[in-house]
Amino acid sequence: MKHKLLSLALALCLCLGLALPAAAASSGYSDIPSGHWSEESVMRATQLGLFGGIGDGKFGRGQPITRAAFVTAMVRLFGWKEVTPTKASYTDVTSERWFYTAVETARANGAFPSTSGTFRPTDNITREEMASMLIRSLGYASLAGVADSYPSPFTDVTVSQGFITLAYDLGIIGGVGDGKFAPDKTATREEAAAMLVRLYDRLYSRSAILSSTGSYTKITVDTPAAKEGDSIPTTPLEPIADLYDQLRSAKNRGVNLSRCVLCLTAGGVQTTTSDGKILSTDTLTADEVEEILARDGVRTYYSTRYESAYCIYAPNRYQSATVWYQSDESLAAKLQLARLFGVTYYTLS
Repeated sequence: MKHKLLSLALALCLCLGLALPAAAASSGYSDIPSGHWSEESVMRATQLGLFGGIGDGKFGRGQPITRAAFVTAMVRLFGWKEVTPTKASYTDVTSERWFYTAVETARANGAFPSTSGTFRPTDNITREEMASMLIRSLGYASLAGVADSYPSPFTDVTVSQGFITLAYDLGIIGGVGDGKFAPDKTATREEAAAMLVRLYDRLYSRSAILSSTGSYTKITVDTPAAKEGDSIPTTPLEPIADLYDQLRSAKNRGVNLSRCVLCLTAGGVQTTTSDGKILSTDTLTADEVEEILARDGVRTYYSTRYESAYCIYAPNRYQSATVWYQSDESLAAKLQLARLFGVTYYTLS
């Protein structure tokens, strides 16, 4: 009897010993050892519902991830409303395939150019493709054009340079060492998890308004001056490209962005013209903008190029006025870009 009990105890110890490596990994996966660089990212990606394992208690460390699988995780991250058209946009992404809705949803939200033909869903995704999809999903394709004029942070990037530069500036991606990015390298599951978690943490952080700038470093963007002869005087508040430039410059100077405050305009700028000539340019308070917007016949517009709202109205029979103002939409867009850089404080004046 004692012999049987001893054998049972030894067997139990052996079983526990075999289970120890899996239990020691806080990620919850036996193939992500404790202390591995991806441990926290994989754990967070799983908790957030972006990724799951491949079965048998494994995450699939070192394994490639397909374009369809990455897009599926990306749709979950952005929380987009599902799109399921009756007609497929791609010949190789048909309605009976498990990734059909995810690919169509991502396409509808601008995650990749709206071209027809094939999507290559089962191809392994590259590091360049991941970066480009994420920047497009954020609505920053035009900002990538701005970033294309900046020096690349990597020596081996020749394609999608603006997208990769912007993704690097936002802290979404990193290099592989020696100043290289390896854009054509197939991405692994843990690399994809790390990239998505980095974006999630900044994208869904909260912005806090301050009553004054205090001891914080101010990030300010000038409003462009109206130019004579412009059909619509262009004076957008804190143009998004200029804001990107200011945030990027502060980051490159080594400024502690967590101790910065973004200074935004609460009201607007009105330019009054007559016969194409500028009569005056005036700064308006938020209350004055609200009064103008409440008038009859005021036409409102929104510029995604500048991420700024504007309206046009006639003060009298002889004049036209254009008011660029801070709307909820423009404020949200600017605060999002600031958060992606790590700036979570702002003022409105």
